[in-house]
Amino acid sequence: MKPEILICNDDGITSPFLETFTKAFCEVANVTVVVPHTEQSWIGRAYSRHRELTLTDMGKIDSAKIFTVDGTPSDCVNIAVNHLFGDSELSAVVSGLNIGQNIALPLLWSSGTFSAAAEGAAAGIQSYAFSQQLLKEHYEICRLRHEKNPEDLQRCVLAASRHAAEFVMGTLYQSSHKAGDVYNVNYPANFSAETPFVRCKPAKLKIAGLYKRGEDGKFHFQYAVGDPQEDTSQTDIEALQQGKGSYSVINIWTARDM
Repeated sequence: MKPEILICNDDGITSPFLETFTKAFCEVANVTVVVPHTEQSWIGRAYSRHRELTLTDMGKIDSAKIFTVDGTPSDCVNIAVNHLFGDSELSAVVSGLNIGQNIALPLLWSSGTFSAAAEGAAAGIQSYAFSQQLLKEHYEICRLRHEKNPEDLQRCVLAASRHAAEFVMGTLYQSSHKAGDVYNVNYPANFSAETPFVRCKPAKLKIAGLYKRGEDGKFHFQYAVGDPQEDTSQTDIEALQQGKGSYSVINIWTARDM
């Protein structure tokens, strides 16, 4: 019997990665997709407490049922787990494939991708977050314009999506999994089936200044990576710098990488 898998993301229903990622999982699992109606990047664990939400049936991708929620990634997972699945057995929550990398603590807690997986883990479900590092030109196409993937990027997304499905199936029933664990996975730009894939630890960074003051005196968000804290083991930042795919296991109840 195929496992039941919920896919979410923080890039929304228009993500150019969603179709490829979903189809890869349809080959190995029964899939339901519940994603935000609009992009919800960098929103962390936010819930839409002060307004009503709508769950909308968007049809299918391959054999997967597709829904949107006009809320956050955490809203999507919470509603799906408790109202779409109910008492049905849900094997895993899979978040991604994110447009861009998700690395380092405490920045991970700002990620809607990681937070969707954390919501699943908090419900006692084995959970995964998958992210794809992008070249600058691909980032502008996918993140800023949400256009169709160029051919070279599509090969990378397809390879990452297939690897993600294999990774979930390979770890889903491992006895080493602990309640509250989130597997956080990052693929480097130009990932292929031959790319090395390693276990690592999330880098620990001091938060840098994330806002730049404009000429109008207002502050504008500008992504920045702070100085790393000393760590002798390989980190997710180092793995990407070396062109490797990597994963770390972070337990949301102990707030430690395992």
